[in-house]
Amino acid sequence: MRPAVSLNIARTSIIATIIFIWELATRIGYLDPLYVSTPVKVGKRLWEWISSGEIVSHLLTTLHELGLGLLIGILVGVFMALLVGSNATLTEVFRPIITVAYSFPQLALAPLYILWFGVYLLPKVILISIVVFFLMFFNTFEGIKTVERELIDAMRVLGARRRDLFRMVVLPATAVYVVTGLRHAVPFALRAAVFAEFISSVRGLGFLAMVSGRAYDSAGVYAALICLLAVGVVLNAGVGALERAILPWHRQEIGSRFKGIGNV
Repeated sequence: MRPAVSLNIARTSIIATIIFIWELATRIGYLDPLYVSTPVKVGKRLWEWISSGEIVSHLLTTLHELGLGLLIGILVGVFMALLVGSNATLTEVFRPIITVAYSFPQLALAPLYILWFGVYLLPKVILISIVVFFLMFFNTFEGIKTVERELIDAMRVLGARRRDLFRMVVLPATAVYVVTGLRHAVPFALRAAVFAEFISSVRGLGFLAMVSGRAYDSAGVYAALICLLAVGVVLNAGVGALERAILPWHRQEIGSRFKGIGNV
């Protein structure tokens, strides 16, 4: 049997065992269904939402917030890192300021964003964008610092212009760090979206979980959490596909390292 198939069977077996124990524990009275529900009830609630179409508007709202927030945060974060990191004066001026701003808990500003921009889409996009911005900025900035100055000097001696240096040296050196930033930014963006929907919203998967919790509908809470988990898995799979497309050598290098560890 192929290793990948064996791994999938093992993972599926673990998940199935957990679900079976969960269902059994609630049926024989070890767990109170009021607080933890049951897998059967959670499945029924999910099916009700899917069959009625109720889940669609909430899912699209959360995806809309995530998409805009990620796009803005990634573009601005990478651009600012490239701009600041390529200029020593800008690095000295802006890096301490951005570091101090990053040290502040951004989620604590969510009530202010809602106060300033309302309760609909804009404050949530701003919060997600800011969270993603800092992650992308610092990861990209660290990538720029790894660029060998000797290589840049050699390229300049050969007559390379600034755009040639950027395309042939800076971008390849920072690509791994940008992808790493994406891997961190996606789950943090999802958390920021859910947090913002918890505070103030009228639609979204986080809103759905919050309303279910207030109604003591544990099945609804778990169903909403499963939907959020599915969104996270799909987004991470997308980042993985992007990494394989633009950095195939990096994935092979990581795989060879893990094989080496397994043989120790």
